[in-house]
Amino acid sequence: MSNWSAGVVDISNDITTLSSVSVIVRGYYVNTTLSAHACNINDGANTIFIVPASITAGTLVEFAAEDGVIFKTNLIVDPDDSGSGSITVLYRERG
Repeated sequence: MSNWSAGVVDISNDITTLSSVSVIVRGYYVNTTLSAHACNINDGANTIFIVPASITAGTLVEFAAEDGVIFKTNLIVDPDDSGSGSITVLYRERG
């Protein structure tokens, strides 16, 4: 599992690009409880997952166990502009 990257994202930032190439996303961990605003995890312009508003710190969400989910274009975290909190996204480049 050493080939997985952990991208920490401050939800108060408008948009964070974690990767500009195709990746596999394994899941995310909530570092700090999110505000009352949902947070999109996108592949290009398409929202693939939504991190629910007010999700509590310590929550781990895994996608398809070890296999993860393919993001064909890139990996972007796009929260509401008024959001706050922090998540860590676990991902690796395809290849």
